[in-house]
Amino acid sequence: MHRTHDPAFWSGRRVLVTGHTGFKGAWLTCWLRELGAEVYAVSLPPEAGDTPLWDQLALEGVQDVRADVAGTEWLAGAAAFRPEVVLHLAAQSLVSEGYRDPATTFGTNVMGTVRVLSLVEQLPDVRAALIVTTDKVYDVRQPTPFREGDFLGGKDPYSASKAAAELVTQSWPGLTDRVVTARAGNVIGGGDFALNRIVPDIVRAWSTGETLVLRRPLAVRPWQHVIEPLLGYLLYTEDVANGREVPRSLNFGPDPAQAVPVQSLVEHAATRWAELRGADAPARWEVEPDPVMEETHDLTLDAGQAQQVLTWGNVWGWQEAIDRSLEWYARAADGEDPRSLVLEQVGAYVSLAGAPKP
Repeated sequence: MHRTHDPAFWSGRRVLVTGHTGFKGAWLTCWLRELGAEVYAVSLPPEAGDTPLWDQLALEGVQDVRADVAGTEWLAGAAAFRPEVVLHLAAQSLVSEGYRDPATTFGTNVMGTVRVLSLVEQLPDVRAALIVTTDKVYDVRQPTPFREGDFLGGKDPYSASKAAAELVTQSWPGLTDRVVTARAGNVIGGGDFALNRIVPDIVRAWSTGETLVLRRPLAVRPWQHVIEPLLGYLLYTEDVANGREVPRSLNFGPDPAQAVPVQSLVEHAATRWAELRGADAPARWEVEPDPVMEETHDLTLDAGQAQQVLTWGNVWGWQEAIDRSLEWYARAADGEDPRSLVLEQVGAYVSLAGAPKP
């Protein structure tokens, strides 16, 4: 039996969320509102052509502020909100975009973290601040799976910027008892519309009869449903706020056996897509012959500390994560309410996580 979050902790809690319009941020904010948290949220305005999950959720009761987290114009309003918990998810989160625009990537991911930490140090009401980074903060010259004590690094602008955010957090004076970082592996789930991510690319291609193009079919990733690390974030934050001694950084990823190549994920997805859309629905893919973007081949995490310290662990394996993700897209495309789909899957996950193991 895994531990689940404490609804009483979040009910009425003042929570500052950055990056609430992103994929993970939208799921998290929807969950927090369902728990009764008061949310002040900061994100960039959407760009033309975006299909953000946030707009589809149509959440009420959120103070929705659009500003660059790396700037300063949002800080006064956030301070006036007097948050008790800060969950910092705002980031430029794509490896491909980091190559295209490294300056903005470093600005958002490093200076955004600086702004959040400078705010936290001014606000005594903040009992816990969680800085979300990535599994890509580790120096890839080390053996995998990566552990929290391994050296940080980054061969591309995105990875390096998130490793830098970790260093900024670790070196900030006077916040060691209130601020922690969470390093999560690749997340999948319904409502992600970002480019160059495997599940959104699958849905975009196969929904229109196109052929999916794989950059690196043999690359291994620690796939997990988005709910998995989000529950870990809630547990981690609760423990920090309640004064429990916990590590300053934790990995959130599936067991190493759940890390599989991209091609295995696509093959399973094709089978599930046919079940959802009919055997005649095309689910084709091909391999890009000469991918330009450099990416880490084998990326796995050791999440043993989170499992031990937080009594957190994976509930859905990678196949279940794919099944739930594609089901979300299919049902949303058929007209079901995205918010209801999010909460239905959160409820199913939490019920299973809290059930005694057979």
